[in-house]
Amino acid sequence: MGRADGLPGLQTKYGLRPLPSVILAPALVYEAARHRDVDVIDGYSTDGRIKAYDLRVLRDDRGAFPPYFAAPVVRQAVLAAHPELRAVLEKLAGRISDSVMTELNYRVDYRHETPRAVAHDFLRRGGLWRAPQPATGATLRLGSKIFAEQYILAELYAALIRGYTNLDVVTKTGLGGTSICFEALRTGEIDLYPEYTGTGLLVLLQPTPATVDSLAGNPQAVFDYVQTRFRTRYGLEWLSPLGFNNTYALLMRQQQAEQLHIASVSELGTYLRR
Repeated sequence: MGRADGLPGLQTKYGLRPLPSVILAPALVYEAARHRDVDVIDGYSTDGRIKAYDLRVLRDDRGAFPPYFAAPVVRQAVLAAHPELRAVLEKLAGRISDSVMTELNYRVDYRHETPRAVAHDFLRRGGLWRAPQPATGATLRLGSKIFAEQYILAELYAALIRGYTNLDVVTKTGLGGTSICFEALRTGEIDLYPEYTGTGLLVLLQPTPATVDSLAGNPQAVFDYVQTRFRTRYGLEWLSPLGFNNTYALLMRQQQAEQLHIASVSELGTYLRR
């Protein structure tokens, strides 16, 4: 309700006034939409519940939400000590679209497949799978935040490292939120974890509003900004994004959105002003 990239930003970009609202715990918003208790919710654009509950992601046609492209963030010292690692991690660059990530999340959250099984199946289907090599090298510590998408990404990277190098991998999944993972990486307790460009920009770097506005609507500019600042300020390296953008989004039930001819946030705004 108070974040610049939340309701205030939507009101500024789209003029969504008046917008009757109910504040719900994050775990309840999808269920509220599913059971028709509310008509529009905020959520995440690659959430598995989009598929499970037949929801539509409204197109953010005026760029109210910043890009949240996922990418591995690695300690520079680790890349220097193990130069072969960069090419291995880059094998996933651009390989996972929004719809593919939504499907992978759906399989874990709603079909109750394990993140490791889903990750390995994805690698096999994409021709990237290799059986683990004998672990005769150093041990890398791979972290993640505490939700299914992060578990899947951690398993993807762990499998690639084990299959393409002689390095061993210890996964520390479910560390907690952004600040815990970032501090663990910065202090050397872990060596890499998947992060999102919007989080790196707004939560960790916290530039001035003018800087944020200058980067708005330009995913490459956001990536370049966080990559450069993390490199010089923290000694951490952002590698290439995986391809999907798990940004904030407004969601509606697919059937209702079709009936009302609403596919974008602008069209939602037009409908509310009738």
